[in-house]
Amino acid sequence: MPYRLRKKDDALKQALLTSAIRTECIEGVNTICIRRLAAETYIAVGTVYNYFESKQEVLLALTEAYWENAIKEMQEQVKEERFQTQLERIISFLRSKMNDCAEILMRSLHEDADLGRERMASMQHMLRQALIKRLSRDAAIAERVWSESLTKEMFADFVLSNPISLLQREVLNKHLI
Repeated sequence: MPYRLRKKDDALKQALLTSAIRTECIEGVNTICIRRLAAETYIAVGTVYNYFESKQEVLLALTEAYWENAIKEMQEQVKEERFQTQLERIISFLRSKMNDCAEILMRSLHEDADLGRERMASMQHMLRQALIKRLSRDAAIAERVWSESLTKEMFADFVLSNPISLLQREVLNKHLI
């Protein structure tokens, strides 16, 4: 009979991430390790490796989960009709999400910076899609505004690049002071 790989359990993966989040927020990112995650979820160390190849992959998953939840929360909280008002609220919301916990997680991705950037680009894409939908729903913005030289997508990219750059500068300045 051929060997079959056991199907990964989403609940177990979530339990591992929950343990990692708890550890990171209470004791710091440096205290996260595969052995500890195994012990706290009552599984063998080898089982953790079925879900995460390394501590760095755990940190990537934590960062991704943090921003996925933040974007969902933003979608629920920002309900104004006008895009301009929504944008002000979105920037304020993102600023509030750049707390110490998120910041430490993002800085911890240095070991695999390329993969970290790729995952963050994925989160920015989700945010971009949300902005495009919001632009489409604003009745005060006439459809004739959009053309081949200025599409909703181009405008969303422009709008998104500014607050992200601003927030990154704020984080950098906070650490230089």
